[in-house]
Amino acid sequence: MLTDLPQPRGIAARLADAALSMGSEPNFAATLEAIVREAQKSIPGTDHAGLSLIVDGKIETAAPTSPLVEQIDEYQYKFGEGPCVDAIFEAEVYRTGDMSAEHRWPDFSTAAADAGVASMLAFRLHLDGRTQGALNLYSSQHDAFDDAAVHTGQPFAAHAAIALAHSREKLQLLDALDSRDVIGMAKGIIMQKYCIDDERAFSVLVALSQHGQEKLRDVAGHIVEECRAEARDSLPKS
Repeated sequence: MLTDLPQPRGIAARLADAALSMGSEPNFAATLEAIVREAQKSIPGTDHAGLSLIVDGKIETAAPTSPLVEQIDEYQYKFGEGPCVDAIFEAEVYRTGDMSAEHRWPDFSTAAADAGVASMLAFRLHLDGRTQGALNLYSSQHDAFDDAAVHTGQPFAAHAAIALAHSREKLQLLDALDSRDVIGMAKGIIMQKYCIDDERAFSVLVALSQHGQEKLRDVAGHIVEECRAEARDSLPKS
């Protein structure tokens, strides 16, 4: 019906605004906060929101909008069950409208209901076949997340996954540049101290790294910090 047209356009506009906000944040932490902030604003029924991200093979909560999010997520990780766990490993979307009557996650649902959560909605965050984690939404009301929430949340989660991946790539690039700068400074210090060339200075760094079983960047960082400390100590005392 023609009278139904304004609502989809409204949803599209909200998603466009959310995508712009998530994609324009200056750093990784701000991107995570923008994702949950925009989820609260954009997906109907949401009281609280948070992210469950896969970090070094483990699931960790990021950017929770309230302490309740962390509490509920800890139950999921502790029991190894719940909407976010299944969204990550089983299917893309999980929804429950009455946690006290939920039989799919018996241990988790009992703990979550006792904590005051009645409804949950979880979306897998994935891009190019790689699962990054899940977006988790919580409500104290029963049946808080209807079909409209799911239909809004699915494209929102797609935008969030893109923003998350791009922000993580930027973070990795900055870390790589920072590592290169630190290693370059350490090589210069070694070259000056021992009067050797660039190649031999790098070999010294590698040998120190292997001997101490430390990352090359960490070894370089120690050398740079020691040099700075020596320089500070050599300054005239006021």
